[in-house]
Amino acid sequence: MVFGAGRVYPSEVRALLREGGMAYLRPADKQDLPKAADCYARAIGLLDRLGESDPAHARDAPHVTGLVARLAKVYSEMGDLDGAIDTYRDLLQRILGDAGMRDPKPLVARLMDDALPAGERENILRALGCASMLAETHETRAARARRRGAALPGLQRAPSADADEASRWYQWCLQLVTLTYQNHANHLLLAEGERPAATPSFDPATLPRFFSVDIVTSLFYNAAAFFAGYGRSDLAAPLLQRALDLLRRGADGSETSACRASVLMSHLANAAVAAANHPAAEQWAIDGLALAKRFPRNAECIDSFVALTYDLGAVYEAAGRRDSARVQYRVALDAARELGDPAAAELSAAALARIPR
Repeated sequence: MVFGAGRVYPSEVRALLREGGMAYLRPADKQDLPKAADCYARAIGLLDRLGESDPAHARDAPHVTGLVARLAKVYSEMGDLDGAIDTYRDLLQRILGDAGMRDPKPLVARLMDDALPAGERENILRALGCASMLAETHETRAARARRRGAALPGLQRAPSADADEASRWYQWCLQLVTLTYQNHANHLLLAEGERPAATPSFDPATLPRFFSVDIVTSLFYNAAAFFAGYGRSDLAAPLLQRALDLLRRGADGSETSACRASVLMSHLANAAVAAANHPAAEQWAIDGLALAKRFPRNAECIDSFVALTYDLGAVYEAAGRRDSARVQYRVALDAARELGDPAAAELSAAALARIPR
């Protein structure tokens, strides 16, 4: 069980978990997600009733919150965004209460406490993952609403409550991670007799042991993509740069870090193009392409190669270097077609069409 050893559950709960697992832990074409959701929801209901009289099954016990997290994941995979959001909120309420959901700062001191029980640390990190997924789910629901609105061009769009909630929870996660990192990094500096830094650089060597590079870079990337999509490049670019610092700009030579770094550089190049900062965009594009070309069979490197090549064309076009721009747009078009990316191919073709020979 990913949410706890089987022996911690009463027999009637174990029976439901087995039934739910049989419906969920199967190949996609044989899953019965509604049945799995029903079994897990009933198991949680039983545990909550037991928890009213038995503290071993309290609402925030790790084996209970893990099961709630599993239920939220099932709802998400079903496409039931309302059910997923309600379940993520239930999980956060169990772990954090109202105060913790409003303000993550008190959690920083708890995470920094070496004497913190393992179960409590597990719950806080679970809440972080849950809050990140809650932000992503609100973002997805906001995107669905925009698509529905696009079919009614005369309809006045109201401000998106889902976008506001996505922003709130992304910022909650970012606050918890960055404040914890800052406290941890300064603790290390003090231990070495150095002065604390107001804004320490992100470095995987000084990342707290309970945060992984993958988790933090994914959070920064997802939040940056969200903020960029809503016109907040002032928030997106610093997050991308922090994630790039954690990946050490792909300098370790590994395929994973190099290609992920190239993806981040493609987004930084996009932001620089949008801000008309052409020297920065050119440098991000050149550096990112150098990484992307090292692993031409990696999906992330292929995607970033197309984006970076297009961005370099945009830089040359803005500088009046039309021949160089056409070369870049042509390479981007060919790569996009080979990749099977119609949106990138259409964008590149339109760029070629607007530049006279």
